[in-house]
Amino acid sequence: MPISTTTAGTHPAAPPQPGSPGFFARLDWGLVVVLLAAAFLLFYNLGQRPFWQDEAETACLARNVLHSGLPYASDGVNVVSQEEAREFDKTGGYLWRWSPWIQIYMQAAGMAVGGMDTAPARFPFALAALLAIFWTYRLVRRHFGDRSWALLAAILLTSCVPFLLIGRQARYYAPGTLFVLWALDAFFSDWQRRWGPFWAIFASMVLLFHANYLLFLSFAPTALAAAALVYPERMAWKRLGLLTLLTTVVAVVPGILLYRIGRQSGMFDILLVPENLMLYFADLCMFCIPLPVSAALVWRWRGFFTRLRRPDDPGETFVLFSAVLIVMSLLFLGIVPQRFFRYIAHLLPLCAILLAWCVRRLWGFSRPASVMLFILLAFTNWLAVYPMERLKIVNRPWQNDFRQLTSLNFPLKLLVTELVCGYPDVNTSIVEFFKTHAKPGQTVLAEYGDLPLMFYVPGLRVLGGLQGPVPPGTVPDWVLRRRVVRVNRDRFLFGAREYTDGMDLSGRYERVPLSLPDETFGNRTDDPNHHYFMPVEPPNKSLEIWRLKEPRS
Repeated sequence: MPISTTTAGTHPAAPPQPGSPGFFARLDWGLVVVLLAAAFLLFYNLGQRPFWQDEAETACLARNVLHSGLPYASDGVNVVSQEEAREFDKTGGYLWRWSPWIQIYMQAAGMAVGGMDTAPARFPFALAALLAIFWTYRLVRRHFGDRSWALLAAILLTSCVPFLLIGRQARYYAPGTLFVLWALDAFFSDWQRRWGPFWAIFASMVLLFHANYLLFLSFAPTALAAAALVYPERMAWKRLGLLTLLTTVVAVVPGILLYRIGRQSGMFDILLVPENLMLYFADLCMFCIPLPVSAALVWRWRGFFTRLRRPDDPGETFVLFSAVLIVMSLLFLGIVPQRFFRYIAHLLPLCAILLAWCVRRLWGFSRPASVMLFILLAFTNWLAVYPMERLKIVNRPWQNDFRQLTSLNFPLKLLVTELVCGYPDVNTSIVEFFKTHAKPGQTVLAEYGDLPLMFYVPGLRVLGGLQGPVPPGTVPDWVLRRRVVRVNRDRFLFGAREYTDGMDLSGRYERVPLSLPDETFGNRTDDPNHHYFMPVEPPNKSLEIWRLKEPRS
């Protein structure tokens, strides 16, 4: 595999060849194999685990879209809320105004075509993840002319289990990632002189805003700053001003009003910034770019960091741009009060491109070392986890649990094991229990997991969760208590736990004997720190379900 010396824009066009090769002759069969493998990992048993709480929130809203055309938080019986009823105005018909709507309508589209089930609802998002893998390949191949680098990037993204986990989830993560790739592709397509790429960037920014405005706010300004530092010659300032104006008028200003973004600014807490930055740095090293690779690149690019001296190779310059964009995004996200891995998931293709470039570059110096690096990056997490553990940068109580990505293991093996063998998800246990034992019209007070119940068990009135205070005098037919005690943003108990603590459970209710383990989240795949691939071994706490005693005659 010789090092490619072809770069975009450095060679004259090739002379016309007689005839034109057929479609199959032009097809990159290596890419086809990668996409087939990715399709299996993304679509196989897509409905195996039910929606967890956040996915079920979107699913309930999507179901209401199919009934009324708009995402209302109430269907007349149950109310969808995880922010103590901050997400809507009751006087305004319960219209959802907390988070953007693209994920809701994508899920509704999947349900409209495939039925009111888990797999169809997740299908559009898995498809977006598959397209993101293709666009990662396309971005490198089209603009830098290196097929090997492009193929390695697609392989590394396909083997990235955190990316596969978010790609299999019915949330904004995969669509947001795809919109970021579209924007970058258009940026490198001579947007300074051509209107097609200009409008492609504009459309990508509008879609990204309505996928998740936090992704937009963390990507757009940091990408602009990174481009100004690394690609000053590509900054067409007049067009950039027009692009900013159009995006602001079409997306940002209406979005601020529709999603009431200002009401969420009160959650800012400057005291959380240092901890957020530390944890984002840990996530970056554990799941995205291993610490030894980052250290080597910082040393290699020390001339840029001290004198803004760019590499001569256009491909390496793009990798530098990607690294600067990633770092700036993390710095921006550090000021956001809530910290989740899902907020950096859209950067995973750039991480794959960066790592693939390292493998490709190392090939010219030592082929065995390049192959070894590729194997470590694609099939193990050893290079990511082991240095962190040795340096004691990350010290999690579950760090030695082989069921998770926070220990030394083979991530793809863990994922395939889960897909093929299944997993006893806690939400499956809850849903199946109430499907079997609860009657339509009965009331369930659930401390958590209320939204999966709303979606999968129609006919029940479901209270509790993170909805806010339970109406005084409520006498539920069923009570579901969870082992994790949850507090709201003000550090007070959520209403459901506060209410159940004051109930006479032992007097008016009888506990149902169960041996079903009570996990915290179930299929929470948006954070690789929390996802289990194999069942937890005993001992574990069982689900606590109480049934209202029948009145004596």
